[in-house]
Amino acid sequence: MGRVGDGRFNYDIREYQQRSVCLLSAIDNVCREHGIHYYIIAGTLLGAVRHKGFIPWDDDMDIALMRKDYDLLMEHAAEWLPDPFAIVNHENCPWYPKYFAKLEDTGTTIVENMYLGYAGGIYMDIFPLDDVPDNRLKRSLHFYRFNFVRKLLYFSYRDPYKHGKGIRALLPLTVQKLFKKKTLHDWSQRILREYNGKPGCNHVMTHDDGNRAYHRDVFGQPSTLLFEGIEAKAPAVPSGFLSVLYGDYMQLPPVEKRVSHYHDYCDLSLPYREFDISTLKDVKK
Repeated sequence: MGRVGDGRFNYDIREYQQRSVCLLSAIDNVCREHGIHYYIIAGTLLGAVRHKGFIPWDDDMDIALMRKDYDLLMEHAAEWLPDPFAIVNHENCPWYPKYFAKLEDTGTTIVENMYLGYAGGIYMDIFPLDDVPDNRLKRSLHFYRFNFVRKLLYFSYRDPYKHGKGIRALLPLTVQKLFKKKTLHDWSQRILREYNGKPGCNHVMTHDDGNRAYHRDVFGQPSTLLFEGIEAKAPAVPSGFLSVLYGDYMQLPPVEKRVSHYHDYCDLSLPYREFDISTLKDVKK
């Protein structure tokens, strides 16, 4: 892989997409076999509706599961998933910085942001769908509380000296001194789950796309959409999700906004367990 001018790594996006779609195939097979509902969401759902596959300039994948199914998948993924795929989350990987899980191809190596100190494989983000109040004010307060803790979690993992050793290092250093990572993970999970099963909570959130909530009926019994030749499971009302997240979702963005994700390191042939992230110290932060 060649390094491009900004210190990040270039890669063949189509090759990356073709490797990534194997993740969807694996999770689809597991969920069908064990009676679990999953839903493609975000750019993956948009790509299925608009392009019948990846958005041409996009390279990541996103699915969501209702909390009960999410927890069931997390509990049994190690026994259900075939090699080379593995679920990674904060419970089985102490240096994993997210509140949600990833399905990763363990035969590859991806470093999204070196300053977070985490190397994994080509991945699919897996989000829990948790209940939130129908009342918009209560929902906003819930989201902002969660977002506050998520920021603390981010700073607990971030290299304090990402921006040098000046005043901007004080916040992450303070957070890392005051809080254990596990404490923040546990705190975030309590907030995520606090409204599950309570009355007056007919909406759900992934908590990753701003203060956007979706009525449960948008998900419901999954529909089926073609994604790169796979009959993927999607929300019952795809437009109900996409219109909330994107507005006029069939309108292509301006050319200058059709930008792929970048990674600090990408190797599609190196297992990430054989990779030493300390070798990236020379990568521009």
